[in-house]
Amino acid sequence: MPLFTITMRSGRRGADKGAVSAAIHAASVSAGYPQNDMFQRFFSLEADDLLIDPTYPVLPKPRTDELLMIEILVSSGTEAKQKHALLAALIARLDMIGVDKNDVMVFFGEVDRASSSFGNGKLAPPVVIG
Repeated sequence: MPLFTITMRSGRRGADKGAVSAAIHAASVSAGYPQNDMFQRFFSLEADDLLIDPTYPVLPKPRTDELLMIEILVSSGTEAKQKHALLAALIARLDMIGVDKNDVMVFFGEVDRASSSFGNGKLAPPVVIG
């Protein structure tokens, strides 16, 4: 299921939303999620609406205005190795389109599938990966 929420600054000059979306989806598929399991939403915020410390926590160089803040909502019980595989794939795919890994922040959150519905008023089916 992962649901990706991508937050970026408005007027970002780097890779466009289409390229970022394609890279994120390719990473998700390479980490074992189904091809048709694509749920993404983008938020573009003005500079004074996205306040970040440029070097926390001890980054080798400051983040730039090309920052991508990516929140990934996965089903509860998703194993750490699955999250690590998805994170590694994200960094690699975004690097391929010119996004500096220093400008990528990723946060995982979990939701119980019994608390989800993808439509038709039915609870989400069990997870099948790879």
